[in-house]
Amino acid sequence: MHLRSLLPRSLAARLQPFGFRLGGSTLGLALLAGCSIGMNLQPVRAIEVLKLRLPLLDDTLSARVSELTSPDALWAGNSDLAELNRATDGNFAASINDLVNYPLPQQDYQSSPMVQQVEVLLKQLIEVDPGQRGLVDPEPIRTALIRLKASGQKPTLLNLLREIPGRQITIRLDRAVPLLRRIERQQRELDRLALTYPKLPAASQAALGRGPFPIQTRISTIPEPYTGEPLEVTVVRPTGTPTLPPVVISHGLWDSPASFLGWAQHLASHGAPVFLPRHPGSDISQQADMLAGRAAPPDPKEFLLRPYDVRALLDALDAGSLPGGEGVRARDVTFIGHSWGGTTALQLAGARSLPTALWKDCASTSSPLRNISWVLQCSFLPAATESSLADPRIVRVAAVSPPQSLVFAAGLVDLRVPVLLVSGSRDFVVPTRPEALLPFVAYPRGRNELVLVEGGTHFNLPADASSNGGPLRALLLRWARGQEITPTSGLSDPQSLPMRLIPLAASQP
Repeated sequence: MHLRSLLPRSLAARLQPFGFRLGGSTLGLALLAGCSIGMNLQPVRAIEVLKLRLPLLDDTLSARVSELTSPDALWAGNSDLAELNRATDGNFAASINDLVNYPLPQQDYQSSPMVQQVEVLLKQLIEVDPGQRGLVDPEPIRTALIRLKASGQKPTLLNLLREIPGRQITIRLDRAVPLLRRIERQQRELDRLALTYPKLPAASQAALGRGPFPIQTRISTIPEPYTGEPLEVTVVRPTGTPTLPPVVISHGLWDSPASFLGWAQHLASHGAPVFLPRHPGSDISQQADMLAGRAAPPDPKEFLLRPYDVRALLDALDAGSLPGGEGVRARDVTFIGHSWGGTTALQLAGARSLPTALWKDCASTSSPLRNISWVLQCSFLPAATESSLADPRIVRVAAVSPPQSLVFAAGLVDLRVPVLLVSGSRDFVVPTRPEALLPFVAYPRGRNELVLVEGGTHFNLPADASSNGGPLRALLLRWARGQEITPTSGLSDPQSLPMRLIPLAASQP
């Protein structure tokens, strides 16, 4: 039976998890960066047909490149995708248009470990028809990008397809099924585990609400001796004399301090001076430069430079040279990091990147622990060091959604200070089981805590200035105060996402 007789309207919803709408997500950008160097076809003619091998039906969905030029062209087309689009009231037209017109990086970044990791994934998902071998060889793509730039055309996937010689390619969505099934199985196991532990009680209004201190915010710049470039630091502090030790907050990949001003404002209103460095080699500006062709993906050395950024900040506090940090010294510091910033938190807490046999799994997609965060973790490894980057001025860290299972596979036992590990139960970028539950077993016995946020994703735990501090505000405040977290600690926001404290024994496989 042909696909065109199997086009129920519900199919649109069933196909959504397979990535038609990439938007501005980190994964979407990584895949598009990989696409810009990862496809090559023998010289025949420009690509005319894309095929999507479906996991739900024993058939292949085809689309003509000419139909992807606009939503109207797709409506008027006669391919399988055009038929599906009409059968689902145009559900795919806008999504496909966004995808094929999303900007691609303009330069050749073949040597980038991040791009190489994307290629590992692309090789599993892109299939070349007989006679069109050598898909991953970069030369025709590089040539096509040069032609696009010379002609003044935008470097989009659609324009790139028009420049690439060949006939057709097949995207093997069906090969994603084992991964999706594994995620679904792990999610069910995690849901069952979470239900066996009581929710943390609601926090007091005093902990959830703004504190008694008025706050002031300024953006300062200090020299960064390790890179030779200025380091921008956002300072959020209570007016007058702080009553809590300093807090440093580190953002994730292609993010900025602005995404965490809600945390900073909440902590500062309760008496903590908060400092948010902007990591220039991996912030949102670096992402914009990369997409515009002015910069390569983040270099592996950024894995080491981020802790040096923090060290420079702490040195400036001790020297009294950070504008806005007057009267604050780098003592009894709490460090909070999200995503890659959480990985930085673990580095500063003493985790080491010791070589392990697990690292070889970067070359394949078969590891049962592989997840989206491995694209980033595998790109770290060329710069990984066995040396400890712990800073004695930092006495506790909170790592929110940190990639850690691979890059610290053998070095988590070296953690020197208490760690609050926070994971969202719906985080598919840095999933709970492989990146929180299993690594937590290796943490040294002591005052380390694992908190699971039900319904938490990789993107709804941070809090910007427009928020009230987000669902973690009472939890982070208690940790910054150096107070113990127990199953009876009132820390949850009853109007937000519930949290559960997972004991060490429960995280064991």
